[in-house]
Amino acid sequence: MRSKVAQRIQDETPQEVRIFVRQYTDIVVRINELMQEKGYSQKDLAAKMNKKPSEINKWLKGNHNLTLKTLAKLEAELGAPLIYTAREHAHA
Repeated sequence: MRSKVAQRIQDETPQEVRIFVRQYTDIVVRINELMQEKGYSQKDLAAKMNKKPSEINKWLKGNHNLTLKTLAKLEAELGAPLIYTAREHAHA
């Protein structure tokens, strides 16, 4: 059972914020899964992408608004999709 305070906070949170948090969380989980599959640490991924480890850390902690360009670079380095579009689902 949720507390009344938690329910009030959820009720007052705009829908777009809830969607953003859900999508960002899904993307970070996927990045971490792919890093684990490849045996990459954050430091390894940073080196492969010519980034500072602190930047990768920001991406994975939700302290950065990932751009589509950054997501494309991550997909290229990790060798697998991070997000799926409706078009991709239709062809699956």
